[in-house]
Amino acid sequence: MRLLVAATIAVLVTGCAPADEGSSVATPETTTTTPTTTTTPTPTTTPTPTTATESVRLLFTGDMLPSDALIERAGRYAGGQGYDFMPMLAEVAPIVAAADWAVCHQETPLSDDNVGLAGYPRFNAPYELAEDQQKIGFDACSTASNHTVDLGLDGINATLDNLDRVGIEHTGSARSRKEHAEPTIYDVQGVDVGHLSYTYALNGLPSPAPWAVNLIDPPAIRADAARLTQSGADIVVVSLHFGEELDQQPSSYQEQVVDEIMRAPEIDLIVGHHAHVVQPIERLPDGRWVIYGLGNFLAQQAVYSSDPTPPHRDGVMVEVTFGLAGDDSYDITQVGYVPTFVDAPSDVVRIAPPFSRERTETALNARGAPLVDLTPG
Repeated sequence: MRLLVAATIAVLVTGCAPADEGSSVATPETTTTTPTTTTTPTPTTTPTPTTATESVRLLFTGDMLPSDALIERAGRYAGGQGYDFMPMLAEVAPIVAAADWAVCHQETPLSDDNVGLAGYPRFNAPYELAEDQQKIGFDACSTASNHTVDLGLDGINATLDNLDRVGIEHTGSARSRKEHAEPTIYDVQGVDVGHLSYTYALNGLPSPAPWAVNLIDPPAIRADAARLTQSGADIVVVSLHFGEELDQQPSSYQEQVVDEIMRAPEIDLIVGHHAHVVQPIERLPDGRWVIYGLGNFLAQQAVYSSDPTPPHRDGVMVEVTFGLAGDDSYDITQVGYVPTFVDAPSDVVRIAPPFSRERTETALNARGAPLVDLTPG
């Protein structure tokens, strides 16, 4: 069930429950036979004790990477009248919608006018993609990737304007220095979830401004996480666009970045993207978690005659449950998954068939994390 968030870019204001009214009436004493005037004090308001939310379920999905062929497919689904991604997303929509908060990874720019649409190497996706993401239940997206600046600052502006237009929150890129400085905190059923997003590189392009997109810098990330906590975040999630493409094993660079970032005690969860294949999930000894790579969610990557069902069409939807701890903090109590597969040639995102599920579960379980299969049915 999606929640309405009262915010501009990412700073959300939590409302307080209305207080119950009580009254206190004094009984006067009669000291003489002369009638006295009895006054009743103004009723006082007794604050209602705040009841903390017991748990929240956050859902994360893999890369949104519309190629030329996938954009063409969306055009055909729309009958030549714009672009329709719903036929590709409808089968998994109930899973997205069921989460308390669902987060996508918008890897590519979104067009503001559908002029100059393109795939690799410099992407520009139809604005209808944002509309269809909202329809299936996404509440927010991470936007820092190696393709964030493919169209410069204009592309960033169009992307974030589109997400704002449909009511999807975002973090990782910014339209101004002021927007970049604002902490991204989501109100998820009364729990304040802080979200950060960073990328390892920018497709060989320069950043149009120092504040336009977040680059991976462990000391800076640790400082940003601390600021989120100081701003009231109960939970801190860090999305990272990193790793080697098509490699299901985390790279030494990924391992190093994770090790350095997790020196910040404020960070509860790392969510990885970019490899286009599923990578392991790991529970650290202190109870925090690392999702190294979610694979592809909606991405039309090549199918070869020698391998008509390649692993770069695998993906996984991961649901992370945070439960209230004794000190009013939130700990991860369950991590569950639903394997997905981008079918060919329809480009429909389906619950993974057995051959894809086996690959995904092998990758997910490579580090022995206690995961729960949440596949419907």
